[in-house]
Amino acid sequence: MTMIHKQAVAVGFAAVAALTIPEFAAAQNEAPGEAVTIPGATFSTWSVDEVRGRFGRPAGATAKVPAVLILHGSGGVDGRGAFHAKALQEAGLATLEITMFSPGRRPREGNRATMPHAAAALKWLAARTDIDGQRLGVMGFSFGGAMTVLMASELVQEQLGQDVPKPVALAPLYPVCGGLARVFARPEHLFFGAHKRMSATPMLIHVGTRDDYETGERPCDALVATWPEKAREHATVRNLDGATHSFDSQSGSRTFFDEFAYGGRGGMVRVVPSRSDATAARDAIVKFFLTNLKR
Repeated sequence: MTMIHKQAVAVGFAAVAALTIPEFAAAQNEAPGEAVTIPGATFSTWSVDEVRGRFGRPAGATAKVPAVLILHGSGGVDGRGAFHAKALQEAGLATLEITMFSPGRRPREGNRATMPHAAAALKWLAARTDIDGQRLGVMGFSFGGAMTVLMASELVQEQLGQDVPKPVALAPLYPVCGGLARVFARPEHLFFGAHKRMSATPMLIHVGTRDDYETGERPCDALVATWPEKAREHATVRNLDGATHSFDSQSGSRTFFDEFAYGGRGGMVRVVPSRSDATAARDAIVKFFLTNLKR
């Protein structure tokens, strides 16, 4: 595992917020591209009839191109996907951001209930004649970031089925690593033991050291340390000093209650956008996908 620790560039949450809120005020919520409706899929006992999303290809592209599936967080589609999709398309990659649920409708069953959405999206991308189905990546935020991590597990890949393409590069952002560790340790859970079967799929994780969903400053380091050696060798964790959960938020600072915060004890979650961290993460993710999808 590669661990990168970035020095803080702001003097405090208030200063960061003052600098960044105007930068995000005019951000667009929806990813660039056309609205699409995708046939649904089934995962275990969960299914979905259809999936809506926004699909975009690089301007002027005529040949097949790699694609990145973007999975939103607990608040639904909120502009973070658009922020990253625009850069990915400009770099020559297609993107598909799907809607798994609307704001305030996060499923009580967690990631299990939205795996059909991701399965349907991956199958749809692989079937397109303008997409290279052998070069698909996935990225996600928080709730969607956890799904992105799960897709690296051979256990989850088997549960998804052989007809669902396996992503070849994964880029989760603040995926609540402590929560995933707790899920992996529950014998009754569908994803029990998934960490023991993590594949060597390249993965780039971004997480802030002041993420209120976690109980320590570097929870993703601890999670990756439980994976098989080959998986650890292909995982990079970028710990961002002073960054909060959703540091790349496009809608300004806020505080909200979540029962899953603070290691599952519940509490108030702070979100303070950081333009420097958001830009650095976006650029690193673009480079990561170019390296792993266009070779």
